[in-house]
Amino acid sequence: MRHTANAVVLLLLLSGRAAAATKTDVIELRNGDRITCEIRKLERGKLTVKTDGLGTVAIEWDDVERLASKATYDVELESGQRVFGSLARGDAGMVLVATSPDPVRLQLTDIVRIAPLGGTFWRRLDGSVDAGFSFTQANVQTQWSLNSKISYRSRLWLSSLSGDSALTTREDADRQTRNTLALQSQRFMGARWSALGFGQFQQNEELSLELRTLAGFGVERRLVQSNRTILSAVGGAAWTHEQYSGAEDENVAEVVAGVNWEWFTFDGRSTNLDVGLLSYYGVNQPRVRLELNTSFKSDIVGDLYWSINLFESYNSDPPADQKRSDFGISAALGWSF
Repeated sequence: MRHTANAVVLLLLLSGRAAAATKTDVIELRNGDRITCEIRKLERGKLTVKTDGLGTVAIEWDDVERLASKATYDVELESGQRVFGSLARGDAGMVLVATSPDPVRLQLTDIVRIAPLGGTFWRRLDGSVDAGFSFTQANVQTQWSLNSKISYRSRLWLSSLSGDSALTTREDADRQTRNTLALQSQRFMGARWSALGFGQFQQNEELSLELRTLAGFGVERRLVQSNRTILSAVGGAAWTHEQYSGAEDENVAEVVAGVNWEWFTFDGRSTNLDVGLLSYYGVNQPRVRLELNTSFKSDIVGDLYWSINLFESYNSDPPADQKRSDFGISAALGWSF
């Protein structure tokens, strides 16, 4: 047992030294500062690095003059072109990506995303979770909300799982719940093009919707992408199965079209605005459905943020005597990772 304990301690020490040894990446800033670190990612105009003395640090991409790393990265440009390789120090405002047979020389201002390749499964995960609560004394109304999302990126795929939940209780009315679980996987096809597969489970007591199950496929085209904004369009087809309270189940084939706009800034604190609108047009049943989701987030300190979330669900042809739309807005505190 003593030998086993000694071996475990030795392994922990060696792993700690190995982790420390990986922090050999170098960032040079426009003000002349030089940071030795481990580059984690560049996304939404923010370069995230991990240091020994300061922990995880976020740097505005516009402040970076040069960078270098022996690790392998997926580097994406505004044009949608992707380059894979290690990063070598170049001229001011430039970086050399070591590819075969010759290195590629890139302007830093043209780069919109840097993601590490290889490493552990957990290192490739990104996500957030936030929760909100409100109470009104006059009618003893309580509202709870929970929003979460987690995504995993590899060289050719980006998959995400998101969930939203809301609960409203009142002294003079029945409680109302709304729950959504969505899964999406996209396969990168070329410059700014992706193939999509998606599924969704949705429940909404306000609309008497017991369960909506949706599965579909399509394509996404990023129309604009930079270190300040992303605008993309989606088109495809879906099959939907719906169960409403007091009505027969229905199967609907739908044509899907939508847009998603993301706007973000970083100047010590991140500010993000995401607006997504999806429209569903019935093929075997003439109707239109709309799903609007909007989220505004701003950093408080570190990975802690506050957010305002808004949704709108609309169905032009619900079952008889049922509501056509539901709207909600909530404020929450959250944590990103």
